[in-house]
Amino acid sequence: MTFPAPFRVFSPFSSTTILVPRAGARPLRVETVKPRAAAPKTGSFGLSAEPRPAARTITVHVPAPPPASVLYVPTAKGLVRSEAYEEWLDQAARRLNAQKPGRIGATYALEVVAPRNARTRQFGALERPLVELLGRCRVIRRGLSPENFSASYGAGAELTLTVSDFLSA
Repeated sequence: MTFPAPFRVFSPFSSTTILVPRAGARPLRVETVKPRAAAPKTGSFGLSAEPRPAARTITVHVPAPPPASVLYVPTAKGLVRSEAYEEWLDQAARRLNAQKPGRIGATYALEVVAPRNARTRQFGALERPLVELLGRCRVIRRGLSPENFSASYGAGAELTLTVSDFLSA
């Protein structure tokens, strides 16, 4: 005997759905998430759909990323982000979003001023985590590397990032 539907759906609660795949099978409970408020509609997609204004230059302060040796850990499937790196990304993203930066819509130049310490000795290893952080916070397009990257030592306890439109830099 064939059934027109592969399973029956019972929904006694608004946030829980119970699926029974076939007669005699164990019920499967599926929790659904609460709907979030939608972003304001601008008629655009990608970075141009962001409610934040476009800017020519953005200066933000973020904590230094973990040392280069602990950014990724080897697994059977290859290198994956370490827990320290994921934790830094979450904390730095919260700090960066609290500063309410604008966004850069096109190619960009990135200038980093870092304190002189053991974590910031390798400027080449600083670029990838910082670009990923800026992409996660939608300051730049995700995955887009800077056209110009410069780094120097300066005063302060955290990194100062200056992101500017490359065409106007």
